[in-house]
Amino acid sequence: MKVRCDITGLDCAHCATKLEKMLKNNFLDANLNYALGSLVLDVLENADEDEVVAKAQAVANDFEDGIEISLRD
Repeated sequence: MKVRCDITGLDCAHCATKLEKMLKNNFLDANLNYALGSLVLDVLENADEDEVVAKAQAVANDFEDGIEISLRD
């Protein structure tokens, strides 16, 4: 299942690439598009979207302050 998110607060594309690698270690897959401010996480079918976003936010918080990840409407 794919969970689509918005991501803000990243300073540069290089940081986005580093964060994407960290997210890939915590999920089945992750695709972060710095220019569009989007994040797509590939997770198990029965995953709770709110828990997925919370886990991604925790990874981002460990990486850098000020990054916000929210579920895309």
